[in-house]
Amino acid sequence: MCRNINSNPRLILIAVSFVLFSATAMGDELKIIPSVAIKEEYNDNIIYTSADAKRDWITTIAPELKIRNKTERLDASVSGRIEDRFYVRNTYLNATDQFYEGTGAYAVTPKLNVSGRAFYSSDTRPDRDIETTGLALTSVRRVRQNYTASGDYRFSEKTTVSLSYDYLRDRYNSDLYSDLEANTFGLGFAYDLNRFAQSTQARADFGYARYSIPDLNVDNYQGTLGVQRALNEKWGFLVAGGARYTVSKSDLLIQSTEPHVQLKNDDRGWGMVGRFTLAYKGQSVSADMAASHDLSPASGRSGATKRTSFTFNTSRRLTYEFSATLSGGYYLNRSASGQYSTQKIDENALRISPGIRYEFNKDAMIEASYTYNWTKYNESNTEADRNLFQVRFRIERDLLR
Repeated sequence: MCRNINSNPRLILIAVSFVLFSATAMGDELKIIPSVAIKEEYNDNIIYTSADAKRDWITTIAPELKIRNKTERLDASVSGRIEDRFYVRNTYLNATDQFYEGTGAYAVTPKLNVSGRAFYSSDTRPDRDIETTGLALTSVRRVRQNYTASGDYRFSEKTTVSLSYDYLRDRYNSDLYSDLEANTFGLGFAYDLNRFAQSTQARADFGYARYSIPDLNVDNYQGTLGVQRALNEKWGFLVAGGARYTVSKSDLLIQSTEPHVQLKNDDRGWGMVGRFTLAYKGQSVSADMAASHDLSPASGRSGATKRTSFTFNTSRRLTYEFSATLSGGYYLNRSASGQYSTQKIDENALRISPGIRYEFNKDAMIEASYTYNWTKYNESNTEADRNLFQVRFRIERDLLR
């Protein structure tokens, strides 16, 4: 499905730019913002291996251009960024990564809203997925395309229905990693419970996803029921739980009396899914924490994984210019060979990252952070960890201001 999508990132820029500039006669707010960021890092395990760790200093120069147009009904933007990365010792890892993105949201009527996103990247950082999945890669190049579309319609003052579609395609420049294609569909219902509880919604969400890699297709059906509530102006939470039914079909070469006999392996089973989020937003402090358990794609890892994650983010503005941040996560990734993946995944991962930021003005800032990552590979009983120190300076300017 969707295999003929063109991978040329310029199409994203052309399509969204057309939407941006076509609305310029509608009393819009147009911004053209070039920027450049310079980052200096010290990493004591640049490939993130469990043995023979290599350390190095890394300099990254990242110019970016962002165009945004906003009207009463439209909010759209397009951006492109290039990252040139230079290593002091391990110069064979020097690389240029590319990132392109277009987003748009449009109020068709007071009751109907639609939105979409197109994203393209070509990158090589081993830690590109650690923050979101807990899984690490090597410096192999990955080309990613991600396209999403969604819409919500308010049938009444109390009832809203939403539809969504997400397409993800990952291609790796190495036979050691498995290419991935994922199609995800979602249907959601929200009902206002103000009659019984102030600022409270009941939710029912249903989804179907297909994850395809060579020799394996995973079909996942799931449904959850939940409650979303704003406790007051600062606190809010969401809790949801339900079940999934997963079908995995793979072609695996197994040992037999006849050499290289190919047998088809089907695995079917039920599982639980759940999600909890808690958020706080004050004048100088904001924080959120989340816990989830679900079946998710494991990019490059030959399939999908049962992922349990606990994450948090917090920031505090110390003065008008200074702010401090702290974020972290703990991840458990599990998948038996032939179940949701053609290879077994059994890993625990930890991430913790404090930081500080200083804003010179609305156009320039500098930030420094420290990140510690640790991964336990239970199958091989080995561990990998790293310490990452980085300082980043960024300056931008709205040319139309």
